[in-house]
Amino acid sequence: MRRCRLIGLSLLLLGTVGCASVTLDAGFSDVKQAVERRAGATVVWSPGADLGPESAEHVQGLLQQTLTVDAAVQVALLNNRNLQAMYAELGVARSDLVQAGLFKNPVIDAAILFPVSGARPDLQLGVAVSLLDALYVPLRKRVAASRFEGAKLWVTGAVLDFAAQVRAAFYVHQADEQLVELRRTIAQALKASFEVSRRLYAAGNISDLDLARERAQMEMSRLGLRRAEVNARLSREQLNELMGLWGEQTRWDLDARMPEIPAAAATPQDVERSAVDRSLDLLHARQRIVSAGQQLGYSRASALTPDLDSGVEAEKDGGEAWKLGPAISIPLPIFDQGQARIARGATELRRAQQEYYALAVRIRSTARAVQDRLDGARDRAMFYKDILLPLRERIVNEAQLQYNAMQIGIFPLLRAREDQIETAAAYVEALREYWLAATDQAAIASGRLPGQAGSRAARGEAPGRMRDPEGH
Repeated sequence: MRRCRLIGLSLLLLGTVGCASVTLDAGFSDVKQAVERRAGATVVWSPGADLGPESAEHVQGLLQQTLTVDAAVQVALLNNRNLQAMYAELGVARSDLVQAGLFKNPVIDAAILFPVSGARPDLQLGVAVSLLDALYVPLRKRVAASRFEGAKLWVTGAVLDFAAQVRAAFYVHQADEQLVELRRTIAQALKASFEVSRRLYAAGNISDLDLARERAQMEMSRLGLRRAEVNARLSREQLNELMGLWGEQTRWDLDARMPEIPAAAATPQDVERSAVDRSLDLLHARQRIVSAGQQLGYSRASALTPDLDSGVEAEKDGGEAWKLGPAISIPLPIFDQGQARIARGATELRRAQQEYYALAVRIRSTARAVQDRLDGARDRAMFYKDILLPLRERIVNEAQLQYNAMQIGIFPLLRAREDQIETAAAYVEALREYWLAATDQAAIASGRLPGQAGSRAARGEAPGRMRDPEGH
C-alpha cells in the first residue's frame, strides 16, 4: 500500500508540474507596441466575431469625417477581419510553446491472462513515465520560444505591410478621383467644340472631314472619362475591402485632390545603413537562424536516445501474492541513430544563414532603388508644376487674347485649353507616382521591404485596374 501511495503521489506531482495555461493573446502587446512605434497606428485584437465597442466607435468617427490617408490606415487596422484572423498565429505559436513545456502523460498497461487449464487468471499492471522527456523539456521550450518570437516578428511585419498596402490604395484612389474630374473637364470642352463645329458646318464654313474629326475627338474624350470613372470605382472598392467596410459604411468622402509635394526633399544621409538598422525583415531572418540552431541542438541531444521510459510493474499469478518491481524501456539505436534529423537541422541552419545575408543585400539594393525612384518622381512632378503647367497657362492666355482680337478662331483656343488639362492630368499621374514611392520609402523606414502590392501600385496599377490603350 505504501508503494502504491508513492506511485500515486508521483503521478499527481508530474501532472501538477506539467499543467500550464494557454493564453491565446500572449505576445500581442509586443506586436501592438512595435506597430505603434514603427507606423504610428493602433491595432486591437477583438476577442469575438464583432469589433469591441471602442473600436467600432472609433471607426465610425473616422468615417464621418473627410477621410485622410492616416485615417484610412487606422480604419483598416481596426476593422479588417483578415488582419484579425492573422493574429491567431500568435495563439498557435503560444500553444506550441506551452505544449513544448508539458511532460508526456504516464502510460498504464493492464492485461488479464486466462490459463488453458482453467486455473485463476493472471493479472499484470504497469505504469511508465518517460524520464528523458523531462530532461528534454528545456530544449523543446527553447525551440518553441524562438519560434514564438519569430511569430511575433512575422505578425508585426504583416501588419506593417498591410498598412503600406492601404496607404498605396488610398493614393491610387485619390489620383483616380482627380483624373475623373480632369477627364470630365476635357469631355465638356470637346463637347462645346463639337457644338461650335456643328454650327459652322451648318453655315458651310467647315467640311465633312473637319466635322467628323471634331466628333471623333469628342467621343474619345467620353470614352476616356468612362474609363476614368470605372477605375475610380474599382480603386474605391479595393479600399473598401482593405478597410473592411460594407453597407452604409462605404459612403465615406475624401479630398479628391492629391497633396502637393513637400517643398524640401527629405533625403537620409545613409539610405542603406538606415534601412538595415531598422529592418524588421532582418530581425525575423536572424530569429529563424536562432530557431534553426535550437532545433539542431535538440536533434543532436536526442539523437541516440529519443525515449527512455521507466515505471513500476505489478503481477499476480493465480492465487499468489502481488509481485512488484521496477521496469525500464529504452530503444536500441541500431538503425536510426538520428543522423537524418541532425543533417536536416544542419541544412536548415545553413539555409537560414545564407538567406539572412541575401536579404541584407536585397534590403540595401531596394533602399537605393526606392530612393532613386522617389527622387525621379519628385523631379518629374516639379517639372510639370514649375515649367509645363505655367507654359500651358500662358499659351491659353495668349490664345484667349488673340481670339478676342479675332486673330485666331475658336478651335485653336479650345485646343490650347485641352492641352492644358492634359498636362494637368499628367501632373496628377506624376504626383501619384511620387506618393507611391514615398509610401515604399516609409515602409522601408518602418523596417519592411515593399511587397508585391506596393510594387504594382508603384507602377500605377491597382488590382482590377483597367488599362487605357489610348493613354488616357
